[in-house]
Amino acid sequence: MQIAVLNIDGMNSEGCADKITELLTNMAGVSDVRVSLRDGLASVQLDEAVVSARTLTRGLTSAGYPSVPAAEPAAKSGGCCGGCCGG
Repeated sequence: MQIAVLNIDGMNSEGCADKITELLTNMAGVSDVRVSLRDGLASVQLDEAVVSARTLTRGLTSAGYPSVPAAEPAAKSGGCCGGCCGG
């Protein structure tokens, strides 16, 4: 098991954080998810034989939450994520 930290752009509310938690929790190979709205981060325990941090960020980005592993700067989209509030 490995811990991956993801920078996530577009989290504007607790609803966004809850949706991101749900998305990550439902991905194969993920066993623990902690999302910080304040910091714009998610900490994820994952089985690297099943899933990578890169795969998680691709899934979040395609769901409207641009993200990258924490070692890379997140690209700012400058608006609502289009997720929880439909914006």
